[in-house]
Amino acid sequence: MSEASPADAFSSPGQQAAAAVRTILFTGGCRSGKSGLAQRWVESLGATRVYIATGAARDAEMAERVRRHQAARGAGWRTVEEPLDVCAALRGCMGPGAGEPAAQPRPHGVLLDCVTLWLTNRMLADHDDVAILRGVEDLAALLRTAAVPVAVVTNEVGWGVVPETPLGRRFRDLSGEANQLLASACTDVILAVSGQPLAVKGRVPAVCAG
Repeated sequence: MSEASPADAFSSPGQQAAAAVRTILFTGGCRSGKSGLAQRWVESLGATRVYIATGAARDAEMAERVRRHQAARGAGWRTVEEPLDVCAALRGCMGPGAGEPAAQPRPHGVLLDCVTLWLTNRMLADHDDVAILRGVEDLAALLRTAAVPVAVVTNEVGWGVVPETPLGRRFRDLSGEANQLLASACTDVILAVSGQPLAVKGRVPAVCAG
């Protein structure tokens, strides 16, 4: 069943009616099913889809993980690999600006997977916390004015034990702040628990229920 109906595009109560394009933050723990739920929703939107991949294949294990994800997505997906400038990648999916030629047709939906790896990449690139959160704010602004439906996948990394190292605590805190900014910007927030979607904000897409 397609989810690309006008009624499905509108957000939960409290969002302005002008926010006609649905944007969903899928969050949860490791292997909670969040990416699968996000993929299922985007695939229901139409035949043309873009996958913005933030993961960089730095070793054989990560390269194999990327290969498995690509195989699971199958046909109908165009993959954009962007470990750092996800805002530029997302803008490229929204269509050209005034007077600019269209490089690619506008997709029916976009899947950004994932925010946690994006933050990791920026930390490894020696970006400071202010710059990293400014980038998250820029992404949040894009989501508020998105021209196509967008699914954003992130992780809840602060639910376990307190990290032992200062770097680990910094990463945990940045992840929490980033998730709050993105959850505020998106029309819906879905928490994945053992493969089951729970609506934290808005509602669970029909294609993800059950």
